[in-house]
Amino acid sequence: MTRPLLAILALVAILALPAGSQDRSQGRSMVVSRNGIVASESPLASQAGVRILESGGNAVDAAIATNAMMGVVEPMMNGIGGDLFAIVYDAKANKLYGLNASGWAPQALTIDFLRKQGLSAMPQKGINAITVPGAVDGWQKLSEKCKE
Repeated sequence: MTRPLLAILALVAILALPAGSQDRSQGRSMVVSRNGIVASESPLASQAGVRILESGGNAVDAAIATNAMMGVVEPMMNGIGGDLFAIVYDAKANKLYGLNASGWAPQALTIDFLRKQGLSAMPQKGINAITVPGAVDGWQKLSEKCKE
């Protein structure tokens, strides 16, 4: 056999090997009850959500409890100091609702203030790039919307 033919056969053999896939053995921690299922990164957070369902809360109440508990068990990834984004399906109304509870800029952070600091564009780092956390406001808005 010629070298080019051997190279092609080797390439075909390599391509015929099964492709690696994502390891799915580390799924979300799921807690199941008669009133529903809650899945999160932490079994403790999932359990908090299920307890809300078991005490008569709805899916949004359970999600808020789960998110709040994630702030305790994984504070570096979640919590009241962050933002919140949600899509909620209202089965009664057959509608989807979205919520963007990303943080607002501080009240005193105006364009004029930034220009006086010598900035002509929104900074990407530093104190002037920080927003007021929106998670708690998002929890309240979700809760109010689901009580309507």
